[in-house]
Amino acid sequence: MKSGRRLIRFASEDDAITDVRRLRQQGYTQVGTWSLPQMAWHLNRAVLPRMKPGPHPPDAPEQIARKPLAQHVLSMNGYLPDGIVAPPEMAPPADAPEASIDELIASLEQLRDFKGEIAPHRLFGKLPDADARRLNLIHCAHHLSYLAPRQ
Repeated sequence: MKSGRRLIRFASEDDAITDVRRLRQQGYTQVGTWSLPQMAWHLNRAVLPRMKPGPHPPDAPEQIARKPLAQHVLSMNGYLPDGIVAPPEMAPPADAPEASIDELIASLEQLRDFKGEIAPHRLFGKLPDADARRLNLIHCAHHLSYLAPRQ
């Protein structure tokens, strides 16, 4: 794990929202390459598709083949490794607006209250609801761990 990263886990969307608000309010030291608005921009684009209404297509062979990786991520203490490269369409712009933070908070609140079936993950396909939600929280914690709140 990269030096200076926080070891954090979120038990709920509310925990992630609290951390985002604290980072925004207190300020932070950036350990990685993305700022809070950039992370929020990226994470929002990962959260919103999870609430896409069905019906959803069956898992593609590639998604089925990646299911063991999803289970590995879910079982390895809830952490993602350093060095994962975002696909181009998920890479935030250098000038991601401050409003991206508000958009992420709103999306996390919407996901928290979402009662429908969670849409398949772009890499892992259909996952049980609890696993899909946990994977989302792991993703949020992964990125936000690169920001250390100022005291």
